[in-house]
Amino acid sequence: MLVPQGSPLQSAADLKGKSIATGRGSIGHYIALKALASAGLTDKDVQFRFLGPVDAKVALANGSVDAWATWEPYTTLAEQVDKARVLVNGRGLSAGNTFLAATDKALADPAQRAALQDYLQRLARSQVWAYEHLDEYSKVLAKLIGFPEPVARLQFERRKLHWQSLDDVIRSDQQSTADFYHSSGLIPQKLDVAPTFDNGFTITPTP
Repeated sequence: MLVPQGSPLQSAADLKGKSIATGRGSIGHYIALKALASAGLTDKDVQFRFLGPVDAKVALANGSVDAWATWEPYTTLAEQVDKARVLVNGRGLSAGNTFLAATDKALADPAQRAALQDYLQRLARSQVWAYEHLDEYSKVLAKLIGFPEPVARLQFERRKLHWQSLDDVIRSDQQSTADFYHSSGLIPQKLDVAPTFDNGFTITPTP
């Protein structure tokens, strides 16, 4: 969660009565709600303004909102270019997982399943390569996302991404996330995430 450099806000508790820009149902929304909960607050204690990243960035810069709950690479861009300050770090509030998805039809087809397994392994190896060749990768990444190269590099370094096979911890984290979204009123009914996982894929560690 970001605030302008000169903001008097120093902690999540200071958000009471303030306005927060974020995307409805986004990871930014999740982090904001988690930050509020950590301070004994709820969404009723703040005013959410649901905006896309570009509009939220402008709103924070012109003082239309008090804070912006967002994600990388927007966090690094705001810090580096707009000199925004991190009020609440999302680490520890979210598992930060990203999942690969496939249709039931693809998973049931042996040839497509084999292709998915091969793709997963290639993706994991490419991630390792990217961190071993940061200069080269950052140049390409900056062009792809349209951000300055120093921003593209720093946000990628910070994230420390790696692909891994599913395990009980990951499944538990995802269930906790779904439960929190339900308790916060963002999804209408309680979800069991177990059926959404396929445990038949593996990642062989890169030498």
